[in-house]
Amino acid sequence: MKSIDQMLKQLSGMFGTDDLTDWEHEFLESVIDKVKANNGDTTKLTAKQADIIDRLHSKHFARS
Repeated sequence: MKSIDQMLKQLSGMFGTDDLTDWEHEFLESVIDKVKANNGDTTKLTAKQADIIDRLHSKHFARS
């Protein structure tokens, strides 16, 4: 399983594409801003935020 940090990096690579919905883009931007404000510490994210990141990663990067 990828770390939250790895998933965020992959998902942020989708910025500027039409693959993310507006909501997904806004959610990821806010989460990335929060992580940056905490010096890259993803442990400050809530369990719900981590779950949504995992679901978005699974949606856009299907595990084979």
